[in-house]
Amino acid sequence: MSEISEYFSQIRSAADILRQSHLAVTFTGAGLSTRSGIPDFRSPGTGLWARIDLSRRDEPNAASIQGFARNPQAFYNGFGPLVEKIFNAEPNPAHFALAKLEADGYIKTIITQNADLLHLRAGSQRVIEVHGTLLEATCIRCYKVKPARPLFLQFFIDGQVPRCRECNGVMKPNVILTGEQLPKIAIIAARKAVQKCDVMLIAGTSLPGGPATELVEIAYDQGAKLILVNLTPTLFDSKAEIVIKADVVKVLPALLNYLP
Repeated sequence: MSEISEYFSQIRSAADILRQSHLAVTFTGAGLSTRSGIPDFRSPGTGLWARIDLSRRDEPNAASIQGFARNPQAFYNGFGPLVEKIFNAEPNPAHFALAKLEADGYIKTIITQNADLLHLRAGSQRVIEVHGTLLEATCIRCYKVKPARPLFLQFFIDGQVPRCRECNGVMKPNVILTGEQLPKIAIIAARKAVQKCDVMLIAGTSLPGGPATELVEIAYDQGAKLILVNLTPTLFDSKAEIVIKADVVKVLPALLNYLP
């Protein structure tokens, strides 16, 4: 706790805001996943997505939807090690703290940019995954939807691209690749949640921009108070009611100490 002792007053103030709120939502990013041993794979230039390339520079990135369509084997070869890490990962104290905040009624919805299912595994019930999910995969030919885990487990054994049993089409995990639109149903649900919220607890994301982080702007513009928990600065620091530049796995459990 010593590393967050300087933030105790802000943590107490954040707890007061949550206690007085009528409808608080949480917005989470890769900072929660990395504390469970999952590499960041969305940061431009440095994330795993940016490093999964085909051998030829003039071909599309294997982590783009164009690259996937052209060479799904390259995608699975690059993405497989990350999925293996995700399957072996466990929710960390930050995930469990958010699940507890939801169970106790202090937050109503978790909107996450993470596709690793760790919020659900920690016990959260109302989770909106705006960058897709590793729960399922879809055939790109006949659009049948199947559980993703058995497909990847078979890939780990034989190294072959997972295919649909009905039509032999390639199965694509339901994570959003570069060049794809965010999932419409999830984005609509997320927008509805933030349009009604009076507090947004933002944890583990530097809010680098993009369609998903526009949700934070929507919440702020309609008057919601922002509570920011992230190790590095964000573009919203000056707009936030509370800014805590510390580790989410320390701060979020500490928040529970100030709530009944």
